[in-house]
Amino acid sequence: MDMDWVLSRWPLLPCPTTGTPGAPLVSILTWKKLKNTLKAELYLQEDETVDAENFINRASRFIHNVEDWALKLRFQVSYARILDSKRKFLDAALRYYEFSQSKPDEVDPDDLLELLSKAVTCAILASAGPQRSRLLGTLYKDERVKNSEYVAILEKMYMEQLIRRPELVQFEKSLLPHQKAVLSNGFTVLENAFLEHNLLAASRVYSSISLEELGKLLEIEPANAERVAATMIGEDRMKGGIDQHLGFLEFENTEDEVLAAFDTRISSLCFNVNQCAELIEQQYPDIVRSLAATAMATAP
Repeated sequence: MDMDWVLSRWPLLPCPTTGTPGAPLVSILTWKKLKNTLKAELYLQEDETVDAENFINRASRFIHNVEDWALKLRFQVSYARILDSKRKFLDAALRYYEFSQSKPDEVDPDDLLELLSKAVTCAILASAGPQRSRLLGTLYKDERVKNSEYVAILEKMYMEQLIRRPELVQFEKSLLPHQKAVLSNGFTVLENAFLEHNLLAASRVYSSISLEELGKLLEIEPANAERVAATMIGEDRMKGGIDQHLGFLEFENTEDEVLAAFDTRISSLCFNVNQCAELIEQQYPDIVRSLAATAMATAP
């Protein structure tokens, strides 16, 4: 990218000064941090990730000495976008979600919802595993996510239920170019996340399954299903083993994992029941008060 073009896109910046009277308009450290953060933002707009990361790394040397909260947030969001563009989706999702919890009086509420949406997208695209499962649970229980158009996908992933390809069509249309990239295994980022999720979901139902049946379940060739399973087992993101002679995948779910999955479903059910109760109370307060009074009157 032409740096002259970048400079032409800059807003007018206050220059560092030690003029009198009074304190400096902008400290040297803040100005350097602002300059590098703006450069990173502009490079990110043009999908120039390498250059953006270079300037974010420069800005990081000053981050601890800058007191301007808004500037720090811009730096952190730019860093999260770099992680996102490098397909480090779990790390990006964690940061997006953290920033989405900023106080509404400090950040525009619409910007917070956009950060939350980015967190949901990256969590869905992240590699399946324990860390991702915990993040999915956190996102699913966030009240703000209920208005997301992709809450159904998030819920199925959190509940470890099988997802069919047609359910992902609209979600795929919302993805950015780097989120549609084809990986070394021949699958797109979304396809890979979808396959890994369904494989984990299958592990909660089956103790073993033939590779041929697994291929049908995942809607891919058995050989490809075997490779996906082997990768997840090799990276310790799924417990199991492959018997290539018999053509079977054996899952190794411990009793604790089975109970944890059961607890997750019970927790989700209780959460949804509470949600329904709150909605009923909001819409029909008189009926709720009447029922509560009746219950108290008939209590032993």
